[in-house]
Amino acid sequence: MDIDEIVTDLLNYAFDHGIALIMTRQLSPHAPSAVDTFSKRIIFNMNMYDKRQMPLQLAHEIKHIENGDKSTELLYFTPTKARMEFKANVGAIHMLLPYYMNEKEPDQVNVYDFMECFSIPSHLEDTVTEAIKSY
Repeated sequence: MDIDEIVTDLLNYAFDHGIALIMTRQLSPHAPSAVDTFSKRIIFNMNMYDKRQMPLQLAHEIKHIENGDKSTELLYFTPTKARMEFKANVGAIHMLLPYYMNEKEPDQVNVYDFMECFSIPSHLEDTVTEAIKSY
């Protein structure tokens, strides 16, 4: 599983679903990606310090738009359990599962391995466990 290929696939998914993207390397490596839900535009930080988390952040922002989230301000990626953010995290996890599960036998699937692959915060462990069970 190649992170760059997954990011490219998610970028194409966004384009195919009418989501505009501003991809930049001008942001700090610690600046999160963000979304303007009204214009359906994602600002995607291509300069992230943790490249493994790039697919999670991109899928998270896509899910804000697909979930119909509304905010008068930019929504920044935050892996919290706050309602709107948590729902976007759940959707992102479900978007990433097929990439992880591809060509894996059931006995090769591991919650912690999946979380490590995409640098998913530990407080989302229960969410990942449930998503894998329902996959």
